[in-house]
Amino acid sequence: MNLAHPLWFAIGLLAQLAFAGRFLSQWILSERARRSLLPRHFWQLSLCGAVLLLAYASHQRDPVIASGQLLGLAIYLRNLQLLRRAQHEPAGRFLLPWLLLSSGSIAVGLLSHNEPLSALVTRSESNWIVLGFIGQVLFTGRFVVQLYYSERARTSVNPVQFWYLSLSGSLLLLAYALHTRDAIIILGQSFGLVVYLRNLALIRAHHKVTAADQALVPPSPESTPESTEDSSASAEASALR
Repeated sequence: MNLAHPLWFAIGLLAQLAFAGRFLSQWILSERARRSLLPRHFWQLSLCGAVLLLAYASHQRDPVIASGQLLGLAIYLRNLQLLRRAQHEPAGRFLLPWLLLSSGSIAVGLLSHNEPLSALVTRSESNWIVLGFIGQVLFTGRFVVQLYYSERARTSVNPVQFWYLSLSGSLLLLAYALHTRDAIIILGQSFGLVVYLRNLALIRAHHKVTAADQALVPPSPESTPESTEDSSASAEASALR
């Protein structure tokens, strides 16, 4: 395994603990609700993990992981903005501290040793780097899709596509991490796979229960085409959560 300096290994491990914590709490809340949820602290823990992993990836000279964290940071901040706006809280006041922390984490990681930025290219075959970037596009693209649905709903929502992209991107990143022998990334992706599969199972079970409940409700004789369209729209919005 590619073990970094103990200090940087600890930073990478803390990042993965933050990411694991977000999904562990999300998993527990989803199990209780019997449907997949994304609470506010999911995004707060995501920010903490991204800042730490950005520093770790900069130290490791790994553009595959660093690029994903940069885009992820923007999406996590936007989701928190949407949640704060939906609850009539100041939406922009918290942005500057996180932007400063992100810039600082990159600088500290890059200045931590003298290895050139092209170090990954010399350590790995180009095919594996391409595979890693494809995995990162899928893995980070899940939040782009999630943000698209959230912008439409004007609050943070949780579409099923998020979990399918999580699963496919994680499998590719796990293969990439096994090749680079990065224990931190292997640990994080291995735990994530379990969470993604369980959320997909919860979503499927919730849809079955919802369909069964709707089948038991007899149609109202006063129902009109307009009310049917409203019901369909409500069901579609519910399915995104």
